[in-house]
Amino acid sequence: MIRAVFLDIDGTLMDTNYLHVEAWADAFEKIGHVFPRREIHRQIGKSGKKMVREFIAGEAQAQKADKLHGQLYKKIQTKGRPLPGARDLIVGLKQRGLGIWFATSAKPEELEHTMKELGAKDLMIDIVSSADVEEGKPEPDVFELALKKAGVTPAEVLALGDTIWDIEAAERIGIKTAAVLTGGAYSREELKKAGAVAVYRDCAEALKTGFPEK
Repeated sequence: MIRAVFLDIDGTLMDTNYLHVEAWADAFEKIGHVFPRREIHRQIGKSGKKMVREFIAGEAQAQKADKLHGQLYKKIQTKGRPLPGARDLIVGLKQRGLGIWFATSAKPEELEHTMKELGAKDLMIDIVSSADVEEGKPEPDVFELALKKAGVTPAEVLALGDTIWDIEAAERIGIKTAAVLTGGAYSREELKKAGAVAVYRDCAEALKTGFPEK
């Protein structure tokens, strides 16, 4: 029986993946590197520290890129809006008495706008972010901490994300994951191959089909 749902934010609840791609592309360019946006997009969902390591080897430049990304993303983050059905899904899960946790690689400074847009503060939604743990996704740390705080077992949880990194992180500690296509980087087939138990077009379809039971 599912007692709690762990929700990813970027690309799952909020239409922010492409904003992150743009901020990363600009950050890399400012330190003298140009990477195809498609390659950057495929790494979104990892923690900033892990993501930047896929592109930059040197520690000093990696830290600089990560800091620049934060500054650049802050300037455009208000363009981020809830994805179809995101608010309704949260409300619906809450009304059914399920525990809801945001389990995200996002940094704390990126979450204020998100929480406001989703109405999550009013619903008293709890958050575990990359700042709360030693390692971000695809390591399982955010899910391990969410399990502890929620007081549930992996078998009592279903996660919802948009990338293979969400699925990998959850699977490492025995949590099953459903996925949505709204993140844009991965196809239905790729998400299923990674281990998704269900793949929805968006949160609206997930709600309509009875998530998390179906």
